[in-house]
Amino acid sequence: MTETCFRMKGTTLTSIVLEVIDFEPDNFEAQLSKKVASAPQFFTRSSLILHLIKPLSATEFELLVALCRRLQLQPMAVKGEVAELKPTINDLGLADVSQSKFTDSALRSQKESANNGTGCGINKIDGSERAQIAQQPTVAEPPKTEPAPTAAPALKPAKVINRPVRSGQQVYAEGSDLVVTASVSEGAELLADGNIHVYGTLRGRALAGVKGNTGARVFCQSLDAELISIAGQFIMHDTVKGECWKKPAHVYLEEETLRIEPLA
Repeated sequence: MTETCFRMKGTTLTSIVLEVIDFEPDNFEAQLSKKVASAPQFFTRSSLILHLIKPLSATEFELLVALCRRLQLQPMAVKGEVAELKPTINDLGLADVSQSKFTDSALRSQKESANNGTGCGINKIDGSERAQIAQQPTVAEPPKTEPAPTAAPALKPAKVINRPVRSGQQVYAEGSDLVVTASVSEGAELLADGNIHVYGTLRGRALAGVKGNTGARVFCQSLDAELISIAGQFIMHDTVKGECWKKPAHVYLEEETLRIEPLA
């Protein structure tokens, strides 16, 4: 009997979503170059999902992909307004993930970016875009009432890691909080559908609420993270190096903005 040659497995991949709001090549390249230069160790060779807010011609799309690769970003997939681009997407070796579903927070951020008139937005990290968007029925002149709070998804018992998380390692707590009782090295990555607790120094990346849980938080005893993300919104090391740098802190999401506060 022939031995099995391969296995196929599902995985969780952290990737950057580049929202292409308006594509004027020179202006777009200037803005994107500035963004990449702000954190080259993070952006260089990072996997990229291109989200086309408006349709592009095949020539424009090829130029967009070439521009990203020239800046050492690695486009791997595209979504959004891609109806006329499917042959071009295939020829460039990219995946069409336009059927992926958005989280509500992602849609709000997309709308805000478009209203601000910016050319490109690298402001999200997609761990998994599975949350469905409920359509609200139309009611004529409804009475003004306070909206019911969105129920947080039920979480499983926390995943506990009792050893240091080394550079290059990734730990994902699917459907639960993640607790690390040791330190997290630079280059390591923590992901959780719920909260993340680090009872040591956090030097790597921490991504909480990866399936859109905006109530998730990140707690640590010493904050020195490369990146922190909650429900797709993220901040980089330069922002982290503030009042709570290398001190006990927690990070939470408030009106699409990440806040850092000291732990009492």
